[in-house]
Amino acid sequence: MKILRYSLFLNEIDFSFSSIDVAIDMFATVRSPGIYKQDYLDKLIEKFPTKNCISISAPLRPEWCLEKQVITLNKNKHKYNEIDYQQSNKRFRQEIQENSNPVFAVDLLNVKPICFQSIADNIRLKCQQMCGWNRPTFPGSQPVSMDYTNCQPIFLSPYMVSWKADGTRYMMLIESENKIYMLDRNNNVFQINHLYFPKDSDCTRHLINTLVDGEFVIDNDNGIKRYRYLIYDIIIYENENVGQRTFKERLDIIRHSIVNIRNEAIIKGLINKSLEPFSIRNKEFWDLSATSKLLSPTFQSQITHGCDGLVFQPISDPYQSGRSIHVFKWKEHNTIDFRLKIHKTGRSQEKSALLYVTGMSNPYASMHYSPELDQYKNQIIECLYHNGEWYFYRHCVDKMYPNAKATADGVTTAIERPITKDILCSLIEENIAFNNY
Repeated sequence: MKILRYSLFLNEIDFSFSSIDVAIDMFATVRSPGIYKQDYLDKLIEKFPTKNCISISAPLRPEWCLEKQVITLNKNKHKYNEIDYQQSNKRFRQEIQENSNPVFAVDLLNVKPICFQSIADNIRLKCQQMCGWNRPTFPGSQPVSMDYTNCQPIFLSPYMVSWKADGTRYMMLIESENKIYMLDRNNNVFQINHLYFPKDSDCTRHLINTLVDGEFVIDNDNGIKRYRYLIYDIIIYENENVGQRTFKERLDIIRHSIVNIRNEAIIKGLINKSLEPFSIRNKEFWDLSATSKLLSPTFQSQITHGCDGLVFQPISDPYQSGRSIHVFKWKEHNTIDFRLKIHKTGRSQEKSALLYVTGMSNPYASMHYSPELDQYKNQIIECLYHNGEWYFYRHCVDKMYPNAKATADGVTTAIERPITKDILCSLIEENIAFNNY
């Protein structure tokens, strides 16, 4: 009945001067927040097709319907693997119970966690819908570790390459002016104040319903910390699903329609950069032939936030949520994020350090115990493998969960059959001549 009611309303509109997106906006002014169910919007666009409107993302849902949404998620468990579903829901429940006070990468004045659960859940749901992701978990794309057994695609189809920044992963939802949100890998939601994304350099209006992917980095500029968000992919731009376009097209949208317009507005004095919590940049990607340059000491010295590898992105593929087997991360020293558990054994109560991954009740590995590890008990630590043993590398303060077993297995394969820097450059040099992209 509701979709019929919306259709009757839209039938009354003179489409000679309007379009479906304008009509939907008109409806929202009459009955706020408008049509908030994605399937209704999809059917309306199908019923009233226009050339310039392929898709429209639903606004955040009213608080009163959140409980119904969570129930719906629970009813949809038959749609995907039962084990994955149980793990996803377990994480989702733990988030609500354990992470009521999430922490951003750094303490910034205009970045605040959204602790009111219904609002945070609405934002999560919207990001998941925009990505076509049917699980209550972080919807971002996850690359796989490169090794000898899986590296062939970068030689058989067009790829681009960039540095792997030593930063913190966030998706950013630009819903409208004063409604900018960031979502971390733990599904925590943060509101970003005093950050503006004009649709044009004259700031006549603000971007709406746009979802981008990127990483927050801290650059060291001669001892001064510079906070930056590097955008490296985009899923939705102004209600349009641009995630289905080629990667090069997506990079062009980021550069020209988001970053350059912001920079022009800043130059005109229409955006006060000093009030913004961090700056916005597009992350550059290059053709595969630039790999050796990216690994050179000259280039590495220019990356003042740190670089711990490379990322290889297929040019022709659309954005893919979840584990993306055609997006590769290469690291000279591969690591796994484990949950550390300290276990006492025997009468002597001798301590041992056990390393756990998601999806396994038994430890995935172990490492030599030292008293310094006690401070990281039950927390996530990144570990290096060297000479047959695991070693502590760093404490992952931005993560609540260890790597999944499939991810850990992939890293283990990369460790057992590593592609060194020299081998990687040699393989690319040998094969790139046969690939005229």
